[in-house]
Amino acid sequence: MARSLEKIVDVNDEKELWKVVVKIHHKWSVISNNKEHFEMVVYDSKYILFWKVKIGLLGGVNDEDFGSDIHVTVPPVYRQSFDSLFVVNDTYTIANFQVQLNDLLFKPSAHKYLLKFTGGTKVGDKNVHQIQEKAWRLTPFRDILTGKWNKDQLLDVIGVVDEIGYTQAQVGSKKQQVNFVIRDLSNNTITVTLWEACAVQFINYVERQVDTAIPVVILIQYAKVKEAFGKYPLSVTNTYNVTKVAINEDMETIKQFAKMLTQDTIMVVSGLRTQQSQGRSQNSYTSRQSPTQKLLSNVILFPLEKIVKLKDTTFCATVATITKIFASKYGWYYQACHECPNKVTGDKPPYKCVKGHDTETAIFMYKIEVGVLHAGTKCKFVLWDKESEELLEVSVAHMRETMFQAGIFDPLDFPLALDKLLDQELAFKVKWQPDWSNCSVIMLAKDKPIVKESVNEAVPVDDSDIVIVWF
Repeated sequence: MARSLEKIVDVNDEKELWKVVVKIHHKWSVISNNKEHFEMVVYDSKYILFWKVKIGLLGGVNDEDFGSDIHVTVPPVYRQSFDSLFVVNDTYTIANFQVQLNDLLFKPSAHKYLLKFTGGTKVGDKNVHQIQEKAWRLTPFRDILTGKWNKDQLLDVIGVVDEIGYTQAQVGSKKQQVNFVIRDLSNNTITVTLWEACAVQFINYVERQVDTAIPVVILIQYAKVKEAFGKYPLSVTNTYNVTKVAINEDMETIKQFAKMLTQDTIMVVSGLRTQQSQGRSQNSYTSRQSPTQKLLSNVILFPLEKIVKLKDTTFCATVATITKIFASKYGWYYQACHECPNKVTGDKPPYKCVKGHDTETAIFMYKIEVGVLHAGTKCKFVLWDKESEELLEVSVAHMRETMFQAGIFDPLDFPLALDKLLDQELAFKVKWQPDWSNCSVIMLAKDKPIVKESVNEAVPVDDSDIVIVWF
């Protein structure tokens, strides 16, 4: 009499004569000791539909609502026999396999055990059985931020891209990477670092995106969480070969998240700026737009008097005139990290920033605090490197060299050339920071048509029209 089918949830190491019906969820190759084998995650049973759980709004679901999945490894000696047979989303009957304790450092499955093919493993019944598509056991951001996640488990997360940071697109002395922040439906945020193939996939999507008004929803499958520094203590990143990334793909999970994003949440606005090494530059979201579109995109237009009364961090466009240069205790420039916009410390290389990055060469950037005025309202704006150089028409390196030639080496000696900033009426894109009562300048424009257009648009609005960014 043939053996009965069994459930993955019941699999243990007490025997090898198991027989299960599974569907392939994920498959990847691994090279170890110059030998190649492949591994998979397979699952069975029924799965709830994603849209019944608004990840980020509710606290997840019970385990009994899910079917079971398990990690499978196919050793090199059996790779050729099975590699072409197994196709993602196809179903199979698998019988006779070795069961081992799942003691991997990072586990793609929460199952206590994993399956290992042997010479006696039998595979058949391709696509004979019907198994509903696997729902995503998505991890709410608040669980990650509060430490309610298994440290040795690879996670699935979904979010909308909020802001893009350091990007290394080219192959060179450093690995290809991209850093960005994603936001869930409860406006919780986590930072993401993608490396190599996953980074290239993300960068290429951003560069080729035609309709920049469409939110970028990213689903990261089998990601690991690691400790970071600074504003975001934890960071999500990809593993070498297990992690999968889906960006605005025609997947029900992504479509339902995007639908809930537009219908159920506060629309998030973001500067969407890419920090490039050796300076700042606009990323591809804005590079295809006209100067006016860049300035006015993803912000709300406010007069200065309205901005200074906002109680939450908000991205705005406004017009003001620079009237004063503040004598910041840090001076008019700072020594920067080559991987992020943070300040580095140290008397000699390698210089180190708060995120632990080592910088071998000295990189200096403007940071100038100015006072602005519009219609009787005053505020402090922080001008960064790109915007300062645009207005001063000279790089910080050249300005420092000029000061050194005059025998002035202290950054607290503010050069007379900075006075060129004064009395300029400008249109600004800013990030209002109520905790510091100042605005961090994201972009500016001094062309008269843009300034005039912005002045005409920046009229008082009702508080109900405010678009807020939560941090």
